[in-house]
Amino acid sequence: MECLIAAVRNGADAVYFGGGAFNARKGAANFTGDALREAIDFCRLRGVKTHITLNTLLLDRELEAALDFAALLYSLKADAVIVQDIGLAALIRKELPLLTVHASTQMGIHSIGGLRYCEKSGVSRAVLAREVPLCEIRRMHENSPVELEFFCHGALCMGFSGSCLYSSMAGERSGNRGTCAQPCRKNATVLSARAGQDEFALSTNDIMMLDMLPELAAAGICSLKIEGRMKSPEYVATVTRIYRAALDGEPVPDSKGKLFKIFNRGEFSTAHLTGDSVTTGHVGRAKPDKALIAEAHESVRQDRQTRPLGAYLSLEVGRSAELTLVSEAFSAKAAGPVCEAPNKPIDLGRLAEQLKKLGGTPFYLEKYEIAGSGYVPVSAINAMRREAAEKLSRNIIGSPDEKQAITAETVESNIRPAGAFAGEPIRYLRVRDLSRAKEPADIIGIDPVFPGETDPGQLKKPGKKLVLILPNVIMTERSREAYERLLSSGVFSGVEANNISEWEMGKDLPVRIAGIGMNAFNSAAATELIGMGFTHFMPSPELTRPQLKGLAERFGDRMIVNVFGRVPVMQLMHCPVKEYKGCRACRGSAGLLSDGEGRRFPLENVRFPDGYCLVRMLNSAVTDIRGEFKNSGISVFGAAETPDENENAPVTRGHWARPVE
Repeated sequence: MECLIAAVRNGADAVYFGGGAFNARKGAANFTGDALREAIDFCRLRGVKTHITLNTLLLDRELEAALDFAALLYSLKADAVIVQDIGLAALIRKELPLLTVHASTQMGIHSIGGLRYCEKSGVSRAVLAREVPLCEIRRMHENSPVELEFFCHGALCMGFSGSCLYSSMAGERSGNRGTCAQPCRKNATVLSARAGQDEFALSTNDIMMLDMLPELAAAGICSLKIEGRMKSPEYVATVTRIYRAALDGEPVPDSKGKLFKIFNRGEFSTAHLTGDSVTTGHVGRAKPDKALIAEAHESVRQDRQTRPLGAYLSLEVGRSAELTLVSEAFSAKAAGPVCEAPNKPIDLGRLAEQLKKLGGTPFYLEKYEIAGSGYVPVSAINAMRREAAEKLSRNIIGSPDEKQAITAETVESNIRPAGAFAGEPIRYLRVRDLSRAKEPADIIGIDPVFPGETDPGQLKKPGKKLVLILPNVIMTERSREAYERLLSSGVFSGVEANNISEWEMGKDLPVRIAGIGMNAFNSAAATELIGMGFTHFMPSPELTRPQLKGLAERFGDRMIVNVFGRVPVMQLMHCPVKEYKGCRACRGSAGLLSDGEGRRFPLENVRFPDGYCLVRMLNSAVTDIRGEFKNSGISVFGAAETPDENENAPVTRGHWARPVE
């Protein structure tokens, strides 16, 4: 609550926070019980919007509780919920259609295709991926009515949001479930002939967009987002005050110096807004001096008076005094003692001064009228003002609406009925180079290193269905056009999409697979993907055997489980090899990265026609559940990478028998 008050009193137009469960900062002091309503009411009274985070991936057993919580938020008049899980978003759309939904940055929306999903799904605002450049923000705004929100200050994850499995694969703490252990902030080294020391090659500097606010506004950003849910009230107060002042055209002296003192990870960057300005090797430091702390404390001492008020005071002799306060469509009255005839003329100026004494409230006196010439003591005026202001506050807040009942049947009615699966499981082989497809397979997925240079005529494989694998990030239109050219060549029978922004690509092809990048974690998400036209989906590699079996009982004819291969644990738009060793014009294999425990993570890249790369950091161990899967009773498709590329590597069963938090 201290942080929330600090944000509001320093000029935030909206605040976002969690309500206990189902939010991506489970380690924060989130709001539960009466505190949740108090927080929403505090903001509502001051005209500040509340956006509540429901931004984790959910298990089937959690869907009812999450939807029930969304119903509670609607009854408490929260202004919006921020959602990552497309299954939950679909449930809210169907069961709580008047509740405003924002797409979390964890959805990874970074192109017009992602906004098309929002339009289709009734999502009114997208919190864009931090990697989106200014030119693409402008293009998205010009081609969609969906509101755009963007992080302007705070921590920058090295991995693309919503596509990071590093923490869960390293130790069962999932960033998609709100328990990220931040292994990227620990020591990591880019390996070459001579390994470096203490490079922290995955720990990025923080972002600071203070100089870019006019450009962001002109590009179509309607809301600037400050990361701060795990920070101190002094941090929240300082950063909010500085950005508020900059937007208002009254910059705080030494703004950048104060931002640096309150918290930093080396020099600030503007991320990828106008090119890659990210650097790594940084650890967090806060060195605020006494003066800066005193400024922060002073900034929250007084309530921010933002609600204009009209006051109408009636002083008729022989009748009770009456004060009416009006703010927007709300009003309240308070009665005082019977007015007496005055001994001397009424000092209207003195009465007005008493009406203006609204300290400790969010109100300020904009206009007033005083009728009559009766007399009451100043103490009576003050008492009426306090009573009327308190009543007005209660009227503005209002009472909670009746909460909609949510049951297991409510959720179940929105989930696709179980589908029968006939026959043996089908093998799906995923390769980077078709010449490596030597294992038996019914469908072969191709993940080209150079999509802009790939000749589709060289990809034909007699008797095999070919699927084009799309990466988790296709940032520019030129890159997207390269994949569209391949899809329209007639060579491919299908497509594997790995981001919600790709959901329409290859929509006319007979095989459409939602890859692991789509984060299918539950039955509602699977139902949504099938409704979007996907013929198959690959469930999240964070699911255990019992959880996979539960999905298979409903969707056995649609599921493809990844049974062999290195799971990509991070998707990087900033190349650590280039930063530490210089660009090597990598052709698929981009080297290795080692962590403080000596684990080695292969790096592979996709080279886009624009000249930029997406670098994937693969798990240090190969996931191999082929034997367990064969005897698991789960009859679905199996997917595998080429085994010969992973010889002599450590082996893991992933999350087959170890659930994530």
